Amino acid sequence: LETEAALKQRIIELRCRGISPVSVNSWLRCINAFLNWKQAGFKVPKLKEEQKVIATLTPEQMKALITFRPKGVNQTRTHTAALLILDGGYRISELLELPFGDCDFENLVVKVRGKGGKHRLVPLSNDMRKLLYRYANKASGAGRLMFGTRNNTPVTVRNFERDFKAIGQKLGISGVRFSPHTLRHSFAVSYLRNGGNLFYLSKILGHSSVTITQRY
Repeated sequence: LETEAALKQRIIELRCRGISPVSVNSWLRCINAFLNWKQAGFKVPKLKEEQKVIATLTPEQMKALITFRPKGVNQTRTHTAALLILDGGYRISELLELPFGDCDFENLVVKVRGKGGKHRLVPLSNDMRKLLYRYANKASGAGRLMFGTRNNTPVTVRNFERDFKAIGQKLGISGVRFSPHTLRHSFAVSYLRNGGNLFYLSKILGHSSVTITQRY
């Protein structure tokens, strides 16, 4: 695809196949970087993306989740991890790999290994500290995963989402996708509504740029 016309034709073909503007723009960033390196003298403009409102839980739904009383090992593990996401905006993959020793209960921070192996510190609220400390004393210990299985292996994301969805059904939550990522969104929006700083939020969420965080 040596010419601007050929590239634009390719984009038309992708859109006709049902590829979203977001996906096309992801490719265009790479293509335009290559064209710039090649000094081609042109670049292909990005497509206009639909700005969707980010779905979050309502305050009532969050309260229902917080006050839910789990039963059994699996449900307790799922509920505690869900509240931790709501408390600090973690990705579920980060929590399922979280070692017990990376939770600093004294200094109220959790050390998280995020995308690309980058580590960051996430603040821990006093209420969450109490809940997590009680849970950890029963379920975890030195050298173990905070939310691991009985054999200290990571719970799969699929199994966690299955157990989390079951809690949502018990609570009768509807009108929003009840998923761990929705909890992450709910944390971010609540943080900003309560006067939180956009730059700090970007660091807490582990975004590579504040531009990504601005959609909140």
